[in-house]
Amino acid sequence: MIKKVLPRITLVTMVIAIYMIFSPASAIYGPAGEVLGASFRIFYFHVPLAWVSYLAFFIVFVSSVSYLRTKEQRWDVFASSSAEIGVIFCGLVLITGPIWAKSVWGVYWLWDPQLTCALILWLLYAAYLMVRSSVQEPERKARLAAVYGIIAFIGVPLSHFSVRIWATLHPAVVRGGQIGGYPVYVLLINILAFTLLYAYLFLTKVSIEEMSEEIQHLKRQV
Repeated sequence: MIKKVLPRITLVTMVIAIYMIFSPASAIYGPAGEVLGASFRIFYFHVPLAWVSYLAFFIVFVSSVSYLRTKEQRWDVFASSSAEIGVIFCGLVLITGPIWAKSVWGVYWLWDPQLTCALILWLLYAAYLMVRSSVQEPERKARLAAVYGIIAFIGVPLSHFSVRIWATLHPAVVRGGQIGGYPVYVLLINILAFTLLYAYLFLTKVSIEEMSEEIQHLKRQV
């Protein structure tokens, strides 16, 4: 039932979210009361993308712990599926961030702590996928990936709290209280939309992986 309803709910929510982003009321104002450039709209994509990447990597962490405790294959499927989606969303964070940076800082990339930590986070989980692809034996692959998935999760809090740990140019718009009113609702709706999108992609990927495992099992029986 949820697999039939979720795509429709996701589509409707995403359409509403995008409409709200491009409405005049979504404008974000600077300290002097001026409307920030058009690049401010990227903020409504950038933050939800970052949130979903954190959520995806948290699922990898939980699934990895659960696999080591139970040795049930489904947890490994959950971990690998969520990792692939997380890498995509984290990559989009690294794309949308520099687009905003170019309009504000004049350059696409600075080795700012927040940006650097985001890049490290993406590399950690890209390496996780490489670890999985380099090992053929299923049980050994699942075990190594689970251990790596637990260790790699340290990159998530490091990336999130880097703004507070180090002096950084990266703005803390939400935590700094620089937005309020309608823009907050726009942000929340977009976070909901992208979270629903993650849920849909995750369920779809898990279904594909389960079918693949079933096909491999049938081949081994033949």
